[in-house]
Amino acid sequence: MAGHPLRPLVRFTLKQSVFINIVFVILMVSGVYSLLTTPVENLPPVDIGKVMITTVYYGANAEDVEQLVTREIEDALDDLDNVEYIQSNSLRNVSSVLVKFLDDTDYQNQYDELRFRVLNIRSQLPATVDDPLFTYIDTKTWIPVIVANLSAELPNRSLKALAEALQGELQSIDGVQEARIDGDQTQQFEVRLDPEQLRRYGVSFGRVCQAIADANGPVPSGRFRQGAHNLLLDSGATFASQQAVLDVAVQLGGDRQALRVRDLAVAAEVDYRDPDVISSINGRNAIRLLVHKEDRANAVDIANTVRQRVAAFDARHADLAIETVLTYDSTIEIDDSVRTLGGNMVLGMALVTLVLWLTLGLRNALLTAIGIPFSFLATLILIRLTGQSINTISLFSFVLVSGIIVDDAIVLVENIYRHLQLGKSRTAAIVDGTSEVFLPVVSSALTTILAFIPMLIMSGSTGEFFSVIPKAVSFALFASLVEALFILPLHVRDFGPAPRQLAAGRARTGPHEDFHHLRQGPFAFFWRFYQPLLQRLLACPGRSLLLGLALFGVALAIMGLSLSGRLPLIKIKFFQDSYLRYHVALQLPAGTAVEQTDRIVRDIAHHLYNLGPGQTLAASGSAGYLEDRDYAVHRAQHYGQVVVTLPPQEQRALPGGNDAVDRYIDRIHDQLQQYCAAHAADWGLRPQLNVFGENTGPPTGKAVNIRLTAPELAQAQAASTALLDWMGQSAELADLINLEDDRSSLQPVLRFTVDPQRAEEFGVATGSIQQLVASALNGWPAGMYRTADEEIDLLVLLARQQEDGLGLADARAVLRTPVIEDDRGPLRLEELTRLEWAQEADVRRRYNGRSSVTLTADIRAGSSLSASRVQHLVSGRLDQLRRQFPAVSVAFGGEFESTGRAYRSLAAAFVIALLAIYLVLATQFNDYLQPVIILSAIAFAFIGVVFGLLLSRTVFTISSFMAVIGLAGVAVNDSLILIDFMNQQRRHGLALLPAVLSACSARMRPVLITTLTTLLGLLPMVLGIPYKSVTWAPMATAFASGLVSATLLTLLLIPAEYVLLEGAKTRWRRWRTGNRRQSRPPGGRKTV
Repeated sequence: MAGHPLRPLVRFTLKQSVFINIVFVILMVSGVYSLLTTPVENLPPVDIGKVMITTVYYGANAEDVEQLVTREIEDALDDLDNVEYIQSNSLRNVSSVLVKFLDDTDYQNQYDELRFRVLNIRSQLPATVDDPLFTYIDTKTWIPVIVANLSAELPNRSLKALAEALQGELQSIDGVQEARIDGDQTQQFEVRLDPEQLRRYGVSFGRVCQAIADANGPVPSGRFRQGAHNLLLDSGATFASQQAVLDVAVQLGGDRQALRVRDLAVAAEVDYRDPDVISSINGRNAIRLLVHKEDRANAVDIANTVRQRVAAFDARHADLAIETVLTYDSTIEIDDSVRTLGGNMVLGMALVTLVLWLTLGLRNALLTAIGIPFSFLATLILIRLTGQSINTISLFSFVLVSGIIVDDAIVLVENIYRHLQLGKSRTAAIVDGTSEVFLPVVSSALTTILAFIPMLIMSGSTGEFFSVIPKAVSFALFASLVEALFILPLHVRDFGPAPRQLAAGRARTGPHEDFHHLRQGPFAFFWRFYQPLLQRLLACPGRSLLLGLALFGVALAIMGLSLSGRLPLIKIKFFQDSYLRYHVALQLPAGTAVEQTDRIVRDIAHHLYNLGPGQTLAASGSAGYLEDRDYAVHRAQHYGQVVVTLPPQEQRALPGGNDAVDRYIDRIHDQLQQYCAAHAADWGLRPQLNVFGENTGPPTGKAVNIRLTAPELAQAQAASTALLDWMGQSAELADLINLEDDRSSLQPVLRFTVDPQRAEEFGVATGSIQQLVASALNGWPAGMYRTADEEIDLLVLLARQQEDGLGLADARAVLRTPVIEDDRGPLRLEELTRLEWAQEADVRRRYNGRSSVTLTADIRAGSSLSASRVQHLVSGRLDQLRRQFPAVSVAFGGEFESTGRAYRSLAAAFVIALLAIYLVLATQFNDYLQPVIILSAIAFAFIGVVFGLLLSRTVFTISSFMAVIGLAGVAVNDSLILIDFMNQQRRHGLALLPAVLSACSARMRPVLITTLTTLLGLLPMVLGIPYKSVTWAPMATAFASGLVSATLLTLLLIPAEYVLLEGAKTRWRRWRTGNRRQSRPPGGRKTV
């Protein structure tokens, strides 16, 4: 070791004790500061890259909405760059167009271009269409920090006033970006005309509307110049009293008496617009305040402050019996994550320290374990500097890396410890031990970092969601490397074991001096079995290698069959959610009023809330819309949803166990089906139910999503019917639940059809008559009305039938309303139109310009069926389906599409990681083939992953795949240092087999210690101690089982591979030397 080139660097480091200790303290203090000030949130912000365009065309049926609005918007976006798909739903009154941009493109620039294009065609849309509403879907604006549900038995106006008061208090909280009110009803001033009075006086509905509109509103009249001054003129005023509206003159009679609005109106008053959405909480009236935070704000601090402000607000208004229920509380999710992942991490760190104590002694254990908090705190500094947050994903990264970050320190301390046992002084042992493993430690840390870094190439929202893991792991590994190489040697010199503690280890004797450190201590037992087994394997290295290849081939076959869906030996799932909330989505028959939807929503919410605090924390109801699994909102009065918040883990008491939330949700689905069947007679209908857990990971859609598109809707529906029938009868698909398609249902429509000849005879445009019908029933806008604190819409409409008999008995009575004042007398609507009943589709769907029907299903919890297996089975049926319906195209979406896309990205990342690791190893060893031996440890890890998941019946998820990639860096570390020591022993003059045995004896202990520490760091998560993380346990299981396999096979098969390779090299060199000698003539010159 006297001539090792890195010894001067180590000696120089040892001389800089003051500087290094000051830097160490500064970094620790800065890390604590970062821990206290870095933003905390449940999940990292993710741009999904979707835009929802919602356009209201009041009074239009689904077909007219599609033709006049939806297709115009689709045409405007037809050649927009970087668009993956355009999906549209056209319902009565509403057009909804969802645009998905290609992954990893400039979403904001494309969103601006999209808005420009749609707004540019505004003039091409019907005049009565509302301006399009654009909703950019991302988690930063979509998922609130907390939601305050203000509930009381008060009129909506009073409840809204209270909500506005609370809104002001919440928006003043530091870090709150917005506290948005949702669920309040809109006020308007309604003038309700009596149709009988219109007929009596012969006044048309349009004339009354025009008279009110003409009398309403200020009119700027310019200015009048008086000498050197300008006098500003104004005329008219917005109505501000009921009296002013009722006094409007409609026409003058023959005796000059004016016919006024009061003579024709049943009522003129402030009222509420018929709601499109009704909110409730636990079955009671509610208005919601959605609290969103700024990017750099702390979610925990905001939620805690909201809790305090809400409690004080309720106390001040106790006389009104206000109850504010908090839902979507991210602190519950964060606390659960901290409790689970933090508990796993602390317990893992304790176990790591315990193992180090038992194997290296107490002082060495403490010196090594210091690297864990140092690395985490240094990582927090880098997280803060790079603008990231502390969240569930970063916490998991810390758990994952808690056992890995001490590997460098273990290798270094163990090697110093070994040199001390050889009788060297402390300084000499530190210099020699550190310089001996300096480059291998750098290479091992670099290979691990290079294994994780390529995960950043994962595309889309999934890649953005998981990008925290490679960043956090790389930061921690870099920090641990710096601590191990530059800080730890100094600490070992100052605080390491005293020489007398090592006296027993200095009595080396005889030919076994290379193995003396293994003849005592906790590894002596393992060495007694390992040494003879290794000698047997080295005696026949070819057979040993064949055994490894056979195991790898079997593992590869098992995974290939499972991924393809041909034989589901291992269940494949995109992401294993640990559900914190679940949704009950309701779809009632088309045409159901929102009030009836609200009644059913409240009944179901009340039923679920009464399950008790162990199962339901809150049940938030919404009638008039629902959210799907991809965060997209679907609006219609016959849609509804109940979002149930589960209690925190320590309060949860779910039937069947708290860890089986997916099975509990299936149980709730079955229970609600029975509940709806029992109450169908009372409700007068039975809703369709879909119960699903709310994603805590990237959006994936349903487990099964099969999209059928065709030029004509009838073709897609016929193909869907055939496929649905086959899937429903297939025994292999018996575990599918909620199997359905999204075809539209028919609803009855009362259609007013204008007689064009009669309209032409009286000189009336067809469109104006249609507008009169819609306005008479739903309201004619006649300006604004000023209340005490705001201006609201003023509408004129025909009154519905009152208790005194005044008003329209039903919609058909509008036919007797005068619409034209003619010389021959008032002309009624029934003279210009005819009335007929019709059936129309409640929704028309399109995908990339073609009519579409989407078939969806969930997979029952606990089933071995997977999305890939369903895809495989359905694909076998597609040939027959295409022959029967040649115009229909079929595509798979949902979880299968998400899984395939993510796995392709990870496969590319895996290849890049392998190439990068190979490049580092080839550079270090200056050899082409030895890096291949080192990389074979990855195959050993893969064997463990597959058999570990197979035997434990654990699901293989996207996080499990990431574990395989991470193992690519961790698994090669042991083989890297093992091969490096073998080469050193060969350079010192040892023969091949003695060199291999000597290297294995020197590295067996650190290899086992590093494996044990990594395993024990993950063990609490694998076993679920103190709490189990359903989301991250599969990744921990895959990582742990792969590491065990990689370690054992590395210690057994890497030496055999090395012997085979070096033997082959020796034979090659001999063969080349022999050929060269034979090619030379007797005189020593080459023959030509």
